[in-house]
Amino acid sequence: MNDLSILQTIILSIIQAITEFLPISSSAHLLLPSKVLGWPDQGILFDITVHFATLMAVLIYFKDEFLKINFYLSRTFLYLSLSTLPIVLLVLFVDGIGDYRWSLSSIAYANLFFALLLLFSEKISSNKLTNANMNIKHAIVIGVFQTFSLISGASRSGTAITGSLILGYKKEEAAKYSLMLSIPTILGALLFSFKDINTLTEDINILTTFIAFLTTFTVSYFSISIFIKLVKQLGYMPFILYRLILGSILLWLI
Repeated sequence: MNDLSILQTIILSIIQAITEFLPISSSAHLLLPSKVLGWPDQGILFDITVHFATLMAVLIYFKDEFLKINFYLSRTFLYLSLSTLPIVLLVLFVDGIGDYRWSLSSIAYANLFFALLLLFSEKISSNKLTNANMNIKHAIVIGVFQTFSLISGASRSGTAITGSLILGYKKEEAAKYSLMLSIPTILGALLFSFKDINTLTEDINILTTFIAFLTTFTVSYFSISIFIKLVKQLGYMPFILYRLILGSILLWLI
């Protein structure tokens, strides 16, 4: 992270904070500055810092659920665990699945394809179920959809929401479940980042690390609230249009 200027650190932190929870792919957006603008790689320390910040933000936002002991004995916790299981198994047992280096063209096509898939799911959804209707089968199906987020440009939240909508969940309920599902997923990303800590060669810059954490945490917390309000009022069409435009621009730049 020492190679990043303070301005670059702030911009990348804002990108991470906004795109982590919106159905527009955080990994793709974090790749774009290096691929399009030639910015230096953020490094593992940046990844750990911003993932920890987003984790803290979503935990505090859902503090009424996640800070109660009885939540971890609830059906909701069981369903979130089951939804997380497919991507964990895939990463653990398929060698190198998370190491693929995506090109601009693959990111562009992924944005276009998964935007259209989200549009399709919104159109066919019965929009009747709430998260109180969740069952084991639905939790696993949503988890399987989430595995497509390993494709850069697919979006973790976008794939989970797509699965929920196809099953017939209400738009805001799909958004909330996706947000709650981000907690074990982000925690997993943190653990996988820490396993590479022995190869960490960069010095820790206290100032830039603090700026990255504070920026990501603050923007993440407010972006969660704004996201849920937008979905209630407008649905997913703004995000679908954005991804279609982004994918088209990327193809034009290649």
